[in-house]
Amino acid sequence: MISERELALAVEHPRGTERRRLLPYRVALNDAAAYAQLPEPDRDVIVRWAEIRRRIALRGVDHDPSNLADPLLLAAALRAHVLEGERIAAGGALVEDGGGDLQILVARVRGR
Repeated sequence: MISERELALAVEHPRGTERRRLLPYRVALNDAAAYAQLPEPDRDVIVRWAEIRRRIALRGVDHDPSNLADPLLLAAALRAHVLEGERIAAGGALVEDGGGDLQILVARVRGR
C-alpha cells in the first residue's frame, strides 16, 4: 500500500525523491530489456515509484516540458516503460494498459 504520507512527501519533493529512488536503475530506465533483467525486488521499487508518480500527476505534479532543467520523468512515459519491461520479463505476453493502479496491473502480468 502507498500511504498518504508517502504521497505527500513525493508531492513536496518530487525531483529529489525520484532521483533517490531511481538513480540506481538509470540503465534499466533507458532500456526495457535491461529493466526486464532486474531482479523482481528491484523492479518492484520502480513499479512502486511509477505508481506514486501516477498518483501525484493526478494532483498536478508531473514533468514540466517548459522547464528544460526539470529532471522528472514524464509519468506516462515511465509507466509505459515499466509495462514494456514487465512484458519482456513475462516472456512477451501482451500487456494491455487500462489505466489505474500500476502495482495491480504488474501483479496480473506477473501472474499473481
